[in-house]
Amino acid sequence: MAIAKVLSGAVQGMLAAVIVFPIAAVIHAPGVHAHLSVHWWIVLTLIPLSSVAMTSLGLLLGTTFEPRNIGLMFGFVVLPLTFLGGTYYQWTKLAPVEVAGIHWLQILVLLNPLIYVAEGMRAGLTEASHMPLYVVYPVLVAFCAFFLGLGLRNFRRRVLV
Repeated sequence: MAIAKVLSGAVQGMLAAVIVFPIAAVIHAPGVHAHLSVHWWIVLTLIPLSSVAMTSLGLLLGTTFEPRNIGLMFGFVVLPLTFLGGTYYQWTKLAPVEVAGIHWLQILVLLNPLIYVAEGMRAGLTEASHMPLYVVYPVLVAFCAFFLGLGLRNFRRRVLV
């Protein structure tokens, strides 16, 4: 049942992408269209992988937090994931943020799975600098396995108790 939920969520995510991409091609910020460069093999492989990884994260979060604490989850988990997920900036642009020669913010955001999704999509849709794809794909697969494994374990504990 848990795997079916993850797969149905992933399909919903992919359907959302199918709906959003044509809209984004027509409605965009001024000057952005000129910089759009679609690399289809990246987009068509990254969207399903990202969808499964993020729905696996949803399973993990949904089976970890008690229903009465969902509000806390948004404040302490979802909000930091979103703002440190690279949606509003390139990972490579974090390099100047350093203390004693250590690029601490660039290192810290590597714990966030959304940074890999954002960087992969940046590689698939633009010519902007981005994290290397030989890092993005294996790390997303690892996050997917980790989240799915823990989510299934938590699901079994909740159902069998």
